[in-house]
Amino acid sequence: MYSLLIKNALIADGSGDEPYEGCIAFSGDRIAKVSRDIHAGSAREVLDAEGMTLSPGFIDPHGHSDISILASTAAEGKSSQGITTEIAGNCGLSVFPLSNKNNKHIKNLFSSYNVNIDWKDIDAYSSRINNARPGLNLASHCGHNTLRAAVCGYDNISISQKDIARMAALLHQSLKAGACGFSTGLIYVPGKFSSTSEIESLAEIAAKTGTPWTTHLRSEGNRITEAVGELIRTARKAKCRTIHISHLKTAGQHNWHKLDEVLGLIEETHARGDMEITADRYPYTESMTQLSAFMPEPYSEMDDITIENHLKNPANFAKLVECLNITRHDTYWTGKKIVSTDNTLLKKLTGLDIEKLADTNIPELAKTASTSPAELCALLLKDAARSSMASSSGMSRENMLRILALPFVCCCTDESARPKDYSIGRSHPRGFGAFPEFIRLMQPMLGTGETIRKMTSLPAQIFGITSRGSLAEGFFADAVLFDPEKIRHPVKTANFANPHLTAEGILKVWVNGKISYDSTTGSTFPGNGRFLKIGIYS
Repeated sequence: MYSLLIKNALIADGSGDEPYEGCIAFSGDRIAKVSRDIHAGSAREVLDAEGMTLSPGFIDPHGHSDISILASTAAEGKSSQGITTEIAGNCGLSVFPLSNKNNKHIKNLFSSYNVNIDWKDIDAYSSRINNARPGLNLASHCGHNTLRAAVCGYDNISISQKDIARMAALLHQSLKAGACGFSTGLIYVPGKFSSTSEIESLAEIAAKTGTPWTTHLRSEGNRITEAVGELIRTARKAKCRTIHISHLKTAGQHNWHKLDEVLGLIEETHARGDMEITADRYPYTESMTQLSAFMPEPYSEMDDITIENHLKNPANFAKLVECLNITRHDTYWTGKKIVSTDNTLLKKLTGLDIEKLADTNIPELAKTASTSPAELCALLLKDAARSSMASSSGMSRENMLRILALPFVCCCTDESARPKDYSIGRSHPRGFGAFPEFIRLMQPMLGTGETIRKMTSLPAQIFGITSRGSLAEGFFADAVLFDPEKIRHPVKTANFANPHLTAEGILKVWVNGKISYDSTTGSTFPGNGRFLKIGIYS
């Protein structure tokens, strides 16, 4: 007997074909039958989904829930928008492998989650995830920044071929043990210090193991064309067949016109046929990253923990303020917001523009510093660089829609899984709404079938996730039931000041055959997710 029968649904099976009316039966954690009609008496539970669309569970190819999934296992922000699997370890930051050179740093970086980081490698980390029984499946890249720090630490130093060989060995070990790919974050410490030859040597390992190289480009703005060119040349030398660009964008209005050049490079590569380039993108025109990423040199050469310690010296604090006043004029802060911080004085004002925040009368703050943008940012970095996140508006909506519609681009959140109550930090609105918003924007342009494919089977194919991403017999029973009418309407009040709002239209979500989210009660249910070791089981 089937454990669940869903009947009369419009089935968007992930293939790209338009939905058809049919039935799907689950048996345990697998899809047992897909048919136009299945007898209701053959199932213990029957759900009539007339007028609703049933799709595979959404796969988030670019998330950052590596530790937050252990701090809040229900993964409310992700589950409530239909995500059943996340790829973590992005932008060069994974939480393995750990050594005496990076262990303390990683623990400090994620200290606000109050999670005991007691593992060293992917095997121990995956066991920890499985024992936690989270609300979604998780796979992870092995991140270059973590690799480099495990061997050489976080300083800007010259590294030897022996060091690179040690990094390559750790990467090979992680990929063979089930990491889904190799990720780089070439604007972050210490990845930004790496040479092209260093990256090439590591990309060769990904190529030999048949896993993708995923990258946050060295530039997404002024030098984006050069950054994409570097990526393609390096991957070609490494004989890397699959390259994935994280959150593809053209940042800064003066760079919007460069999208034609970027897509031209990608099209030339596809035409040559020696490698495949894919990408992901969130459906918003405001980005979000560490506040420290907006700092000039030499602060951009420091990791967040080093910045905090450095600015505890009053002379160093004053020097940063002076540097910001010289290099970051008032117009620089236009369109930038403080999204999240553990600074107790400013936490209640997150979501405001930095310019407006600087004009806000905060008596407690006035005792500590004046409220110029430079001094506010310096204060945040001194007290809470690790948790201080800032958003920036500088992307073209036209370019965004063009990128999202490309057949090789997936939807992503670029966010951590968090609960609604802000207990472990604040998200970009995409942390709760990216996938419903993607459907709303793309369905009129591409149709339901192709829109769903880009959220399900496409990321499964890119990252080697087998038996997921499609509604097919024998596949794992990850599925989303949504109301196509309600999902067409955006969450009107979701913004950076109030981002944790559940998107309308997602009705029920199943992970491995069991319910993980139910909109009738607004409840999320941990306990069904697994760590997916790619190539071992997924």
